[in-house]
Amino acid sequence: MAACHGCDTKLKSLLNSEGRQDTATTESPSIVVQIGRGTAAASSQATSSSSLLLRGVTSDGDSALHVVAAAGDRGEHLRSASVIYGKARHLLEARNKGGSTPLHLAARARNVEMLSLLVRFAGEEEEEGEERVRTLLRMQNEVGETALHGAIRADDMEAMHVLMKADPCLARVPEEDGGVSPLYLAVALRRYAIARDLHERDNQLSYSGPAGQNALHAAVLQSKEMTELLLEWNEQLTKQQDEHGNTPLHYALSQGKAIATLLNITDPPLELTRQLLEADAQSAFQPDRKGSFPIHIAASAGRLSAVIALVTMFPGCSGLRGSDGRTFVHIAAKKKRYSIVAYACQTPVLSTILNKQDIEGNTALHLAVEVGDWWIFARLFVNKQVDLDLPNNKKYTPLELSVNTIPTGLYCLLNSRILIQETLTAANATRGISRRDADKEEHSPQSQAENEEKGSAIVSNSTQFLSVGLVLITTMAFGATFALPGGYIADDHPNGGTPTLARVKQFQGFMMANTLAFFCSSLAVLSLVFAEHLQSSCQCATCTIIYPYGYL
Repeated sequence: MAACHGCDTKLKSLLNSEGRQDTATTESPSIVVQIGRGTAAASSQATSSSSLLLRGVTSDGDSALHVVAAAGDRGEHLRSASVIYGKARHLLEARNKGGSTPLHLAARARNVEMLSLLVRFAGEEEEEGEERVRTLLRMQNEVGETALHGAIRADDMEAMHVLMKADPCLARVPEEDGGVSPLYLAVALRRYAIARDLHERDNQLSYSGPAGQNALHAAVLQSKEMTELLLEWNEQLTKQQDEHGNTPLHYALSQGKAIATLLNITDPPLELTRQLLEADAQSAFQPDRKGSFPIHIAASAGRLSAVIALVTMFPGCSGLRGSDGRTFVHIAAKKKRYSIVAYACQTPVLSTILNKQDIEGNTALHLAVEVGDWWIFARLFVNKQVDLDLPNNKKYTPLELSVNTIPTGLYCLLNSRILIQETLTAANATRGISRRDADKEEHSPQSQAENEEKGSAIVSNSTQFLSVGLVLITTMAFGATFALPGGYIADDHPNGGTPTLARVKQFQGFMMANTLAFFCSSLAVLSLVFAEHLQSSCQCATCTIIYPYGYL
């Protein structure tokens, strides 16, 4: 508590009173202190004058110097740190359970004066003071971060200055081949002022990031200005691939459209793509580990402007195939990117790739039929260069594929898959030469059990929601019979008890409509009851549930 609140007088009193106790206990070479579930052993490098109290740790493994370093930056905290360090110098390099030293905690807590004091402590050694400072500042916690990383996370420029002044090469830790460098962290957290300052202090700093990335991988997703700066500092960053084979260009093209406001959907700036391509033209032809080229990434993300830029600057990109044999038009059709498919269809120089087949023999038209997107199918269908009769490796033409992908159960007659089939049939598209019943049994993409299960689910959900509305209609129609508009003629008048508006044609029409509504809704409710009991036979249940819709 004394260290936490910076009570240097009380802390000094406690340590001095302990020093007057039996020296045999304090000189024990190895003592373990348990607090809650945390345990720690005193360092074997502790001096004989080290206090027993200072060998205790919190449940997080923090020593007294850790606690006071994170507690504050006022004079009493600094004096408390001096008292603790005077009694146990080894605590300056002590680590908690997260591998952090007191220097890490002071930097993360933005305690600049405390940070400066701890650095001065490390430099007090006459012979190895400079080396001790360098070693202390470069100590990494369990996640591979130094105290400089903590200062960057805290967005504390002053703390960063203190650390970089003590070790001008600190921004080079960790090395290029592993870990998150301070520059990468600053770019990822959008601490651009700190990133510029780091480079000004050391232009040989590390650019490395996690999983084989570098700072440019992070910058292309964050800022155009930062990307420009990094390209000025080191153009070689464009060539580096992460552990999945992605270059910074892959990252830049992976950004989809962003919603800037409720009514404004903006495309990511194209300047980033152009900058990267101008810095390294070969990156346009660099695939990742899965065989996807930058133009495939742009098509998958729906980046039409980027696709146009790539095709314009490097016409050879248009014909690049991934490991699955697909062009960017295949990707766009599969991902339902209408604008990119439309661009490919209306650009004459791209007509040669519209009928290219992937390793499964599918063209872009096959994939449009498979995903059931009417608009993409229609865009390809109206292009005269698109072949409607090409079979894939399974001998499926687009028409045959559309027949096999017709949904089971209930569906609207304007279902896109139905429209696709009817359009292909009307255009005299061909099917493979085989028994039609064999096609149904062997080539259906879903098993019969799956179809029945899905059909049963459709019937069940339909009966639940439809029955509520039908029961309400039945109840209202029944109630309207006894609460007629206009009321009844009084019993003491001629024709007493008959409806007042019985001779009015509009009333007669109302009664006929009400009777018909009651009759149809009642039949519909009965049909739903039968459908609920016939779920074991999906076909019978589906047929039965059609009647309630007709009655409704």
